Amino acid sequence: MQSVATAPKPEKVLVAGKKKLKRNDRFWVAVFVTPNMVMYSLFILIPSAAGVILSFCEWDILGPISWVGFENYRRLLDDELLLPAFGRTFKFLALGVLPTVFGGFLVAVLLNWKVKGIGVFRAMFFLPLTISSAVAGIAWSSIFNPEAGWINRILEIVGITGPEWLSSFTWALPSITIIVIWLSLPLVIILYLAGLQRISPDILEAAALDGANAWQRLWQVIFPCVSATTTLVVAIEILAFLSSPFEISLLMVQGGPLDSTTSLAYYAYKVAFEQFEVGYSAALVMLQFFVLLSIVLPIALVRKYRKAKG
Repeated sequence: MQSVATAPKPEKVLVAGKKKLKRNDRFWVAVFVTPNMVMYSLFILIPSAAGVILSFCEWDILGPISWVGFENYRRLLDDELLLPAFGRTFKFLALGVLPTVFGGFLVAVLLNWKVKGIGVFRAMFFLPLTISSAVAGIAWSSIFNPEAGWINRILEIVGITGPEWLSSFTWALPSITIIVIWLSLPLVIILYLAGLQRISPDILEAAALDGANAWQRLWQVIFPCVSATTTLVVAIEILAFLSSPFEISLLMVQGGPLDSTTSLAYYAYKVAFEQFEVGYSAALVMLQFFVLLSIVLPIALVRKYRKAKG
């Protein structure tokens, strides 16, 4: 008697196919993720761990590394230059974060209009994303030039004598802040544009029918609808204004004049590469990290609470 082969059940074939697909997925995930994880470990995780360890050591770059425990952190309490650097860092935050957030929001609202030729204006506002800090520093140095810069030329037309922006003790820090705002705006605009395009037109139409004018719709309807984006933008900009002024200040004014643009990050750089106290510099960087954490963590918790509340 001949045996008749039975076909496998469709359910078993489907499960086997899924398992094979999952194995293939894992393989390709590993192929694409592993190089990125290796680079991330080499340039982020390992240097970060080394920085934490060095904050407990004494090292002058050339000599041997010696363990000093919490001595570098104790030195923070006696450092007379630390508080002024802290103060300038918070000035950068105070002058830069809010104008960048609200300015980026307003520009995003304008760029979100569905009108002919809006793509050209979007490209103009996104241009700083393609420019490095070095190029931005050179460009803005000419703009802030007290004799040939166009800012002072415009002020002369209206009868105002412009200051020497980058060599003025009063105006150097605001000038650096303006440059960082200019460099930060494109990312803020992109994030807000993504948030604005998720708002249902029905909400705006309902607000208009209820008698809300354009200004009321902007701040009482549109802005609350992008609150999650605002939380993210604020966190990103706090990080940006803790780090970016260092780059611009180093390129343009080297922390001057008279240390008026020396932020905490720039002070840590000077301690490491001018005074060759790498361990103490690492302690300064760790202090900045904890300051950042103390600001960003409450923002993240508030965002999580709002999300859970619905």
